[in-house]
Amino acid sequence: MQGARKRERSLTDYCQYLKGVGPSRALKLVKLGIENVNELLTHFPRKYYDRRQLRTIASLQPGMEETILGQVLTSAQRNSRRRQSIITAAVGDDTGVIQVVWFNQPYIARHLKPGSEVILTGQLRYYKGQRQIVNPEFEVIGEDLDQELLSAGRIVPVYRLTEGISQRFLRNLIARTLDQYQDSVTENLPSSVLDGLNVPPRQRAIREMHFPSDEEAFGRAQERLKIEELFYVQLFFALQRIRRRENPTHLRLAVEFELEGRYLESLPFELTPSQKRVLGEIHDDTVSERGMNRLLQGDVGSGKTVVAGATLLAAVEGGHQAAMLVPTEILAAQHYATLAPDFERLGVPTALLIGSLKAAEKREIHRGLAEGRIGVVVGTHALIQSEVRFKSLAMVVIDEQHRFGVRQRAALMRQEATPHLLVMTATPIPRSLALTAYADLDLSVIDEMPATRASVRTRLVEPAKRKAMYRFVREQCEKGNRAFFLYPLIEETEKQDLEAAVTAYEELGAGDFDGVPMGLLHGRMSMEEKEDVMRRFASGQTAVLVTTTVVEVGIHVPDATIMVVNHPERFGLSQLHQLRGRVGRGGEPGYCFLMMGESTSPESRERLDVLTRESDGFRIAEADLRIRGPGEFLGVRQHGVPGFKLANPLKDRGLVEKANIAVKRLLEEDPRLESSEGALCRQFLRTIVAEDVAMRVVV
Repeated sequence: MQGARKRERSLTDYCQYLKGVGPSRALKLVKLGIENVNELLTHFPRKYYDRRQLRTIASLQPGMEETILGQVLTSAQRNSRRRQSIITAAVGDDTGVIQVVWFNQPYIARHLKPGSEVILTGQLRYYKGQRQIVNPEFEVIGEDLDQELLSAGRIVPVYRLTEGISQRFLRNLIARTLDQYQDSVTENLPSSVLDGLNVPPRQRAIREMHFPSDEEAFGRAQERLKIEELFYVQLFFALQRIRRRENPTHLRLAVEFELEGRYLESLPFELTPSQKRVLGEIHDDTVSERGMNRLLQGDVGSGKTVVAGATLLAAVEGGHQAAMLVPTEILAAQHYATLAPDFERLGVPTALLIGSLKAAEKREIHRGLAEGRIGVVVGTHALIQSEVRFKSLAMVVIDEQHRFGVRQRAALMRQEATPHLLVMTATPIPRSLALTAYADLDLSVIDEMPATRASVRTRLVEPAKRKAMYRFVREQCEKGNRAFFLYPLIEETEKQDLEAAVTAYEELGAGDFDGVPMGLLHGRMSMEEKEDVMRRFASGQTAVLVTTTVVEVGIHVPDATIMVVNHPERFGLSQLHQLRGRVGRGGEPGYCFLMMGESTSPESRERLDVLTRESDGFRIAEADLRIRGPGEFLGVRQHGVPGFKLANPLKDRGLVEKANIAVKRLLEEDPRLESSEGALCRQFLRTIVAEDVAMRVVV
């Protein structure tokens, strides 16, 4: 009788059944986003240690991360007074002996048998005059004969971990799994993509990412896997665009834009040529069968809100409804206060839906939306709750779109017919990021400022100049101007030695601004309190507003001319540019003072100096991107943009362009992905979509 056929290995196999894992460790791996073999093998190291050179014990230098090979001479285990386990060992080589100590790792004791050879990596320290290494990584030579040495004598991977998963365990698990599943790792890039690239096949590239043989091999492997990520993200979005063109699901708005015309005529200013051009692009989208899926970017104060208002009215004129989604209640209230009076005069019922409304008020708005009595609604996350139903939603405008995740944006788009979509940002997006993270959106840019927009002078203020700056601000307030004092915290904490808004409000009011009407605004206040504070500031009843970053986006007080930012080193350049965009909006020159602290580093000063030289948001954004990367800059990693474990679209611009050319070439030759190479791409893309639900509906 023939023996049972050996089970075929698959990258979808669960890690629980791998040797040494089991149910308990499998649950811990899930916390790292590792459930199956594919996720394990693509859990790439966060950094590497170069341990190709072993040091002797006698040559160790204090504070240096170094690796030694020695023999365990003695070992002992005891508990401290706090019942903390302490393992000690004496390790020696031909040049000397050193004491090694591990705290609260009792399992190590069973590995430290006298006479065994160990590899140790750590830092030399002195304790009571004695040389020792504390909590080093270690590996016992010969303990696992079927594994090569993984923690020394090579470039060693360092992984992101969770409680209960050690570097040593994860290195061994990945090395063993690479050997067992190497035949399951197959090529997934067409030859047309790989042609001309000096990169290894996928199987070799993944192994080199975990255990590099040298720097050159590692570089080629990394390039290979970055190309893969960039190619498939761009291919996915390209296919989305094709599907949208071939299967239009948007409501086609047969309108003459008469409501828009009446709205624009009522404004006390003329649109800039740039605003008019963007509105023309939006018109073309909304009356076509393909629908609108557009990203509008424009610098702070360039007039995006007016364009948004005109866009909302197109849906109402067509007999449908429109929604504007914004990230904060204070911004929602301001947009509502700006748009509602004009819309109501045009006969367009408009509502504000935010979380702090009373339950009865929310229910009434919900009924109005479901019955179609409300034409336009402005709101926050309260708009995307399950109880919100629209009779016929045809237009969605999302302000500061990067503050919403893919699933949040998709929740508002799930209607019987797909609404037209306009997303807006004041943060300029470079081409390389637009080709990847935003490739499913057509791009419009407002690239000029209204003539009424005044310049804002920006200065770094040294601690010694603080009082002089206060005197200047007070003089301006006495002339009728208004000032923001911005702080990064609400209340002081013991852990963070930063001035807080509440403390500063009290101290300024009792000191340099005694007698000057002041207000306090922060995120913990109720909506009614926030509205009252903003109303008093906008009307001039208060001259100084002490606040946190709730004023970062969209706040419009034309008579505010001064922004004082305390601890500016805690903010990104683009965020600071947004903040100073709150002043100088009424024709009077604006001032932005960045208050330096005693401990502000030279690096922070150099970075902040960019703002004193630049007023162009695009140039500031480029500087911000160079310094901070896309994750912090646009919230790319935090807010659901899929596909990037290794690639950085901002730093890997050359690879982005190569991937873009390859996608275009593939779809020109095989738009249905019916060839053998097209089928290869389709098969792999299907696994990506299955693994990342956020990619199933991308808006």
